[in-house]
Formats: sequence, C-alpha cells, structure tokens
Amino acid sequence: MKKHGKHIIFLVLLVLLFLPFLQFKTKLVPISKLRGSVSAPVFPAWNLNAWINGEFQQQYESAIEERIGFRPWIIRLKNQAEFSLFHKANASGVVVGKKGYLYESDYIRSYQGQDFLGEWFWNEKFARLALVRDTLTKLGVEMALVLEPGKVSFYPEYIPDHYMRDTIRPSNYDLIKTEARKKAIPTIDLNAWFVSQKSLSEYPLFPKGGIHWSNYGMIRAVDTLLRFADELTYKQIPHLIIDSIEVTNELRDTDSDLEDIMNLLWNSPHPRMAYPEFSFSIVSDSLKPRVLSISDSFFFNILNAGIPGKAFANEAFWYYSNTIYPDTWTARKDTSMINIREEVEQMDLILLMLTERFYYKMSWNFIDHLYKQYYPDEMVNYLYDYFAAIIRNFEWFDLVQREAGRKSISMEASMREHAFYQFWRDDQDGKIVKDAAFYAMKIRKDTTWYNKVAAKAVKNGIDVEKQLALDALWLENQEDN
Repeated sequence: MKKHGKHIIFLVLLVLLFLPFLQFKTKLVPISKLRGSVSAPVFPAWNLNAWINGEFQQQYESAIEERIGFRPWIIRLKNQAEFSLFHKANASGVVVGKKGYLYESDYIRSYQGQDFLGEWFWNEKFARLALVRDTLTKLGVEMALVLEPGKVSFYPEYIPDHYMRDTIRPSNYDLIKTEARKKAIPTIDLNAWFVSQKSLSEYPLFPKGGIHWSNYGMIRAVDTLLRFADELTYKQIPHLIIDSIEVTNELRDTDSDLEDIMNLLWNSPHPRMAYPEFSFSIVSDSLKPRVLSISDSFFFNILNAGIPGKAFANEAFWYYSNTIYPDTWTARKDTSMINIREEVEQMDLILLMLTERFYYKMSWNFIDHLYKQYYPDEMVNYLYDYFAAIIRNFEWFDLVQREAGRKSISMEASMREHAFYQFWRDDQDGKIVKDAAFYAMKIRKDTTWYNKVAAKAVKNGIDVEKQLALDALWLENQEDN
C-alpha cells in the first residue's frame, strides 16, 4: 500500500511539473494578463556569435520565463500571500497603509514637504504666471489654478508610522496658496474642500484601493469646479444635476486602480461605493465657454465621463501639458505639433489643474512656454531654467531629492547644487553666452558676492532680483568695453 502511495505522489508531482508546459502549449485554461505588465520578449533568432557570447541563451531564457504556463496566476498567488501576511505591495511606488488603505509614495513625499522647492523658486514661478495671466486677461482669456485633492491629505491617519517619523516641513502646497493670494491668481482649493467634506459626505470621496478621487468624489468636485468657472467667465456653464445614485460593492472606473496593479487574487474588503447618474441643464453651445484644461490623470475621470463636451463649448485636455486629448484617441497629437499661443488665445478659460503628487510641477512647462512667447526680451534666468529642467526630468529630480536627504540639506539647496554644477559644465562646453544672464548666474553662485548685491538692493530700495539684473548688465557692458 505504501508503495502505491509513493507512486501516486510521484505521478501527482509529475503532472504538476508537466501542467505549466501543457498550459504554455495549449492555453487550455484562460488566464487574464497581469495588470501593468509589458509585452513578453520575443524569441531571439539564432546566430553563432550570439550563441558563443551567451546572448542567445539569455534572451531565450527570458522569453521562456515570461511564457511559463500559469505564470500570471503564480505571481498573483505570491503577491496575495505577501500582501495578506506582510502588508507588502509588489507594485512600484505603492504603499500599504493602516487597515489596508493604499497610497503612492510620491503623495506622501509631497505631504511631508520632502520635495519643497523653496520660496525663491515659487516667487519666480508666480511672477511669470502673473505676467502671463495679465497678458491673457487683456486678450479676453481668464486663467485659474485648480488644486486637486490628494489621498494622503485626505487620509493621513492611515499612513504607515515609519513614514511619519520625519517632521512635516513647509510644502509646495503651502507656497502655491500663499503666492496665489499675493498675485491675485484665481484659485480653487479642492484639496482643502475635500478635507472639509470628509465627515459630512454621505459616501466615500476617496476609495480604499485607488489613488484618484472616487467616482462620487469626482462628481462632487466637478459640480464645485463648474460653479467656480462660471464666476470667472461671461459665458453660461450648464448646471450639473445628479439624477440618481447607485450604491454597490462593485468597484468601477479608477476606484481600485492601485489594487489592480498589485495583481492580487482577490480584492480586499472595502466600503460600498457610490456611482451617480447625472445630467446637465440645457444651454446653447454658443453661450458656453471654450475651456482648456492643463492637468494630470485626475482629469481622465472627468473626460471619460463626457463632462467637458456637455459643460463647455469644446473638449480640450492637455495631459501634462503635452499629449492632447481627445484628439490623441484618433491619432497621436501633442503640443509640439501645434501653435500653443494661438490655441490658448482662442479660449475663454485656462484651468491649470494638478494634484498633491505634482504640486511641484505646477503647469509643467505651460507657463514657461507662454512667458517666453510674450516676453522674449526678458533676461534669461539660468537658475530658474535649471530648476525647471530638473523638475521635468523625474530621474534627475529623484536623485536631487535623495541627495538632499543623504546630506541633510534642504531640497532647494540640493537643487541649487545641481543647477550650479550643470551651469559650470555647460559653460565649460561653450554653451553659455557671456551676457548679462551669465554674470547674474555667476553672482548667484558666489554667496559673498550675492549678499553684497542684496545689501545694495536694500540701500537702493529695490528688489534684489532687479539689483542683480542691473549689476549683471553693468558687468556685461564692462566686458564689451
């Protein structure tokens, strides 16, 4: 009997070993693909050189591994076990919080002020924004800031304790609000509004397993946003009307977008979610405003719900101020393919929308592009431009942020180090013209020199940036003579 038992165990093991190969060949059992996974590498074509140096074997092995039968199910099983037992998320940037609430690490970084760019940068940024807005206002185009909500600000109580050991510092969010008030930039703070509605809302405004606002939260935000936009334009924006609300355990849209990319076997327990059915009051298209939204992924919920086409006279969404929607759904289209200035001047309202994770990227390169269009004769500010270049390159930005932590210096100080070094390299490579902008940067690099200029500015009763420009122009003239 024992002998038969050993045979049975052997046969079972043999079958288990053979099943992945059978599944690989026959696809007998339908298995859904992993979320966020890339296409499997192709099998390499054999050639002698690749065989000798081992490249062929490595590529073939990679192609086989990606196609092993039941691989997606095995990965989901592993991910589920590590999530359930150790609260670990096998997805890039995903953080498992208390009670299973999911976050992205960049939102926590922003909430804690670890990516704070400093007062100098935001003063410069909003000085440009104010000038651009003033120009557009004279052309009949209004511009406003929309601070979208962030899940970390909304649910700080579920952030893991080890993330909260660092002291919360000043943040980009704080400076944006301060500078917007100083420069009288129309702003709607949906982040603060969401927090104020947290205990009052009948249904969740943020999902447990997603990073974007819930479907219900998005509708509430849009209703508030449209009322805000209505006050800024001399047009008529239809009123959003909630006709009915379905409350269900079934998650839809982006309400489980983080949990989906974790590739688990099953969804975690979550609150019942609300999904409104809505309509708009009837307004003639000729009376509606033309609106351009410069935004991040939060706007996809609004676009996919068909809201811009019903509330506005057009549909215009520039994702990260780059990809143009809805045009791209037909054929790829981005802002490098159009005349941005002409497009902007055809609008009635520009909405600069950004969420907690991207506060430091406010408007991406949109304001800087228009600033150079409308004020081409202004002296180049190399320090600002290098800051902007670092911000646009997420790998460079992450490096700067890590170095700030390692050196125990501010993010602004780390940004300046990289900016000054890059300026030196570009100067060595002959890329920098020896004009007033060059001398202004030289002054900024030298703390003693800069402090003397700052003292002179106080004595002359002018802004330090203006004094810096005057001294830099004097140095340029001296060089020319």
